[in-house]
Amino acid sequence: MSRRLIYVVILLFTLSMCKKENPHPQWDIEVIGPLLHATLGIGQLVGDSSIETLAGGTQVLNYDTVFSNFNIDSLYQVADTTIPTVVIFPQFPSIIHRNTPFSSNNNNIKLGIGSVQLKQSIIFSGKIRLEIKNTLHSKINYIYSIPKAKKNGQPFSVNFSIDSASNTNPKFYTGDYDFSGYDIDMTGIAGTSYNTITYNVEARSDPNGYDFNVNAFDTMVNLKTTLIGIEPFFVKGYLGQAETHEINNNNIGINGFIKSGIIKLDSVKLNLDIINYIGADEQVYLNYFSSHNTHTGTTVDLFAPSFVKNYLNINRAYINLMLADSLIPTHHSVQLDKNNSNIKDLIENIPDKFIYDVKLLLNPLNNISGGNDFVFRDKLINTHLQIIMPLRFATNQLVLADTVPFTISNATNFDPIGPTNLTLIADNGFPFNFNVQLLLLDSTKSIIDSMFVPDMIKAAPYDVNYRATGTQRTEIKIPVDANRKQRLLSVQRIGIRLQFNTPDFPQLIQMYSDYRVEFKLVADGIYSLR
Repeated sequence: MSRRLIYVVILLFTLSMCKKENPHPQWDIEVIGPLLHATLGIGQLVGDSSIETLAGGTQVLNYDTVFSNFNIDSLYQVADTTIPTVVIFPQFPSIIHRNTPFSSNNNNIKLGIGSVQLKQSIIFSGKIRLEIKNTLHSKINYIYSIPKAKKNGQPFSVNFSIDSASNTNPKFYTGDYDFSGYDIDMTGIAGTSYNTITYNVEARSDPNGYDFNVNAFDTMVNLKTTLIGIEPFFVKGYLGQAETHEINNNNIGINGFIKSGIIKLDSVKLNLDIINYIGADEQVYLNYFSSHNTHTGTTVDLFAPSFVKNYLNINRAYINLMLADSLIPTHHSVQLDKNNSNIKDLIENIPDKFIYDVKLLLNPLNNISGGNDFVFRDKLINTHLQIIMPLRFATNQLVLADTVPFTISNATNFDPIGPTNLTLIADNGFPFNFNVQLLLLDSTKSIIDSMFVPDMIKAAPYDVNYRATGTQRTEIKIPVDANRKQRLLSVQRIGIRLQFNTPDFPQLIQMYSDYRVEFKLVADGIYSLR
């Protein structure tokens, strides 16, 4: 073989070795990336943010809420009222000259509001509707006024006209007029009545018109006055002896994140402040008060002889015109603790609801104010509830839950085929171990999968008083198969369920403001770049 032929064979062999076998090359690389980062303190663990830190870092849960608030409908309601005003004269045929008045004064609208006897009312909202029918052969000008209803110092008054008409071809007028903001004296023309609005109607024949004939007993004024949707802002008078009854349940935030388990508390105090903004005496009777745990179905009734099934006398509010905020409410306070109640048992039930049955009796001693009761529509009676609980407790198999955002950066490069590992890194500053479960949640926060964490998060080191003295890091590998890896792509939040026991249960353990557990979730697996 010649030297030139040898060179050709070597060249062909070399070119055959360089032939492309895959037109789409890929490289598989291992990548570690953070998927989740969350820090939970004692506020998240007990499911409430109303936590106060005291000297030395000890903490107290201070749950504060408005517990009950009666509405104005429980005291009185002003029904829509229609009053006709009809003026008939003369007793014989007559000629009515132009610019002739024929009036109807001191007409009364009597409001039907039960046993309530109002002398004054300031209107928050509502209107007066005036409806007129004219059968006279003249244009008629009207002035409708309520002298004892004033706004900015001016009495309520409206002017309107109706064109000439006849019995066979009557003319009509309807007008709605805003009545809000008017301060009304409701004692009538003589000042001795109640629930009474006095009004005047002046009708006058057209001053630029012509004389016209009327027959005997013709209707000169045919008017209907209707009060529509009247809601007072303030009323004064005698509010009657109304009795209201409320059976209800209030959702509370004490067990927002606590799902199950047992908790033993050091102490609990409940302060109940009944605030009366009504200018009338009341009696409050609490038939029962219970805590209810929806997760366990357990209800615990409050036992407090000085409070439950006992009449509480509430003094009336008063108005001090010398002060800028002239309404001065009265308070009736009740304090419950382990010495006069079983309030600790109610809270150890880990309730998400308080259930109660309460009755309110207004003016139990009748009209002792001489008709000087009062009430504002937006200030009635409310109950301010405060629960003070030192965060010193013992738990057994307590389960807590929270959710945190979850995202995968560059999800398009996250190969859904093939397994991976997640690593949960936890730095625990609490003096107890945690068992963890991770829940995969979709956009509606529905659980689509769960991941069992095969080991526990170890407790922080602590001293003889169970005070944590540092943090403890735990790293736990969590295998993830191909199907679960695919589901991770649609996850928007991760649910974290924690179960723990405090050391040496039922030993009480004090919580401190520096206690934290920090979670990081990282993925190490095969990413494919194509």
